[in-house]
Amino acid sequence: SDMPPARLPVSIVAIMALLCPAAAVAADGQVAAPALPQVLPVVISGRSEGPKLWRVSKDGQDDHAVWILGTVAPLPQRMIWQTQDIEKLLGQTQEVIPAWPSVGIGFHPFTAMRLYVLWRKAQTNPDHLPLQAVLPPPLYARFSALERRVAPNDRRLEQLRPILAARRLYDDALVASDLTPHNDIQRTVLRLARRAGVPIHREKLLVKDPIDVMRDLSDMPRSAEITCLQSVVTRLETDIGPMQARARAWALGDVALLRRLPHTDNRTTCLEAVSGSVRVRALLAQAQQDWMTA
Repeated sequence: SDMPPARLPVSIVAIMALLCPAAAVAADGQVAAPALPQVLPVVISGRSEGPKLWRVSKDGQDDHAVWILGTVAPLPQRMIWQTQDIEKLLGQTQEVIPAWPSVGIGFHPFTAMRLYVLWRKAQTNPDHLPLQAVLPPPLYARFSALERRVAPNDRRLEQLRPILAARRLYDDALVASDLTPHNDIQRTVLRLARRAGVPIHREKLLVKDPIDVMRDLSDMPRSAEITCLQSVVTRLETDIGPMQARARAWALGDVALLRRLPHTDNRTTCLEAVSGSVRVRALLAQAQQDWMTA
């Protein structure tokens, strides 16, 4: 515990990836696979400015202010973002706070190796059952229809447990729709901050019992995983077009359009799946509180 935190070979960040975006669960999953909407490409050409930053201060005073760069997820995959405003602001900035803490454990090679073995084992269903054997047939039909459309060559999907298959299918669908699941905007800001010599205030979330956390995640109820996957499938069937519209509106700086477009909190169902454990709930709450405190 006295050793400095270290990045995991198989990081707890990968566990946090289980918190995949997911829409509200359909009331009745026992329906035939619906016809998939036409997936239109989102093309952002040239340089995109994005919306202006939000400024927060007390009573309009200038001596202390927080500048907030809000983004949406996902964003266009090949967007060229103009950063002149950010670079100018960084010249007057005392520190930058990223959107999520870094995650690590007290470095111990044996612990890291055990964690890697557990993670490898946790990726597949018990007895290595294929996805088709653990999903209700109507849901598997919908999943397969999406898989054929957005990831016809991804053979790994059928071998994953439901919650990881949900995340992988979601990422594949974004790439197929010319969107990116990664926060490239934050990466750019942090790179510019380092170049300008601006301190980056990133909280470090130390997972003191990573083996137990991984076991808790491995033991989550299959029904919760299936509910998560169903919600992701529902979103991909209905929300690709709005995702592209939101991404384009952000890239063009059209805040008025962003306000008009529907934007549901899509993490709830999958968040509930992974936070059945007291340990995992405590980690998520601590990460959120540390960020708010910063």
